[in-house]
Amino acid sequence: MTGSSYTTISIKPSEEPRIGVSIHPDALAKVEYYSADKHACAFIRIGYGACDVFISTTSDTEITGEHLRFANELVEAATSFLADCERLHAEQNAAA
Repeated sequence: MTGSSYTTISIKPSEEPRIGVSIHPDALAKVEYYSADKHACAFIRIGYGACDVFISTTSDTEITGEHLRFANELVEAATSFLADCERLHAEQNAAA
């Protein structure tokens, strides 16, 4: 299995510029959680090669309902991603 990561920058007339980071993980990809009780703020680090993506609060931010909404959406998306990966893995093993 080989993974990859890449960044795209898209600038089109009459549109806001967009930057995208794509990570197609393999065994080298890492996801780590750092808790706010041990660090200046709570954050998740997704690392692959020289690419790091951080999702965090800041030490001086009041946590609001919007933070909770975002965290719940993140959990729901990760749960769905896991379910699809497990299903695809099972299908591939059954076909082998």
